Amino acid sequence: MVIIATLAIGADFRKSLGPALKSKEEYAARHGYHFVLGGEEVWDREKPIPWSKVGFVGKLLQSLADGELVFLSDADVMITNPALRLEDVVVPHLPAEKDLLMTIDACGHLNSGNILMRNGPWLRDWWRRVGEQTDLTYHIWWENAAMIKLLETVPGDLAMTEITPEHWRFNAYLQGLPGQRRWEPGCFLVHFAGVYDLKRMEELQREILAGGCPYF
Repeated sequence: MVIIATLAIGADFRKSLGPALKSKEEYAARHGYHFVLGGEEVWDREKPIPWSKVGFVGKLLQSLADGELVFLSDADVMITNPALRLEDVVVPHLPAEKDLLMTIDACGHLNSGNILMRNGPWLRDWWRRVGEQTDLTYHIWWENAAMIKLLETVPGDLAMTEITPEHWRFNAYLQGLPGQRRWEPGCFLVHFAGVYDLKRMEELQREILAGGCPYF
């Protein structure tokens, strides 16, 4: 079984990202995946909301058997080509000997917005240690900064991680550095990274659903 997991805390936040969340729910149903939406039940109120992803993922992994695949996708991600299966566009990029697949995004950073995970002891322990990086609690990248720190400082963690620069395959942005490929119609999904205004997020979702290509 393949699980698609998304954290979305707050009624207004979920409402503004309704089309994106619906796209993943419908995509999962189409291909026989299991869609898990985390909400207030996993909210860690002692930290900025993005850190609640750590507890959400940790709880989910504990409920799954070793070897099961989880596609962790941020709430601000919309599936734009639902005909493409994870087994075709994402899973082949995760080597059998590794348990985590991440991308270098269009802005040149290691990004956790869309990642593939294979459940197992290392992965569960890694997420526990991500949550222990309290020196990064208020870093502007939150838990993403903690992930980067561990991958840069713990050779064993890096050895279990596959990092691809082909971000357009499953972490496509609307913006990026000059020369970097961005989202275009036909891409598997679009990640609205860097868009912090919910009204603008609503506009972008409408434009894409209408067949537009709203580059920044």
